[in-house]
Amino acid sequence: MEIKHNGSNELIISGNIKSIEDSVEIKQAINALQQKGAKNLLLRIQDSFSMTSTVIGHLMKLVNLDKLPVSLVVGDRRLYELLEELSLIQPFNVRLIEK
Repeated sequence: MEIKHNGSNELIISGNIKSIEDSVEIKQAINALQQKGAKNLLLRIQDSFSMTSTVIGHLMKLVNLDKLPVSLVVGDRRLYELLEELSLIQPFNVRLIEK
């Protein structure tokens, strides 16, 4: 998995999100954006078909406790369907953009 920063509030994530290390790396990248004053967060998850529960939990904390608007743009239908099953399409403002 690889994370690239794009602007003051956007992370581009390529590769599959599957390990604890991936989760830690994503959380650190999000925290860095918050410390720089990001008022919302956009995650472009290009090709991962899954997401760890740790990342989902952290995003839920951002939305529900920190009141930080989060948007996800996902490139794999399987991840979109997972988030749909978990009723997270609206809280995370998820959009599917298939290649």
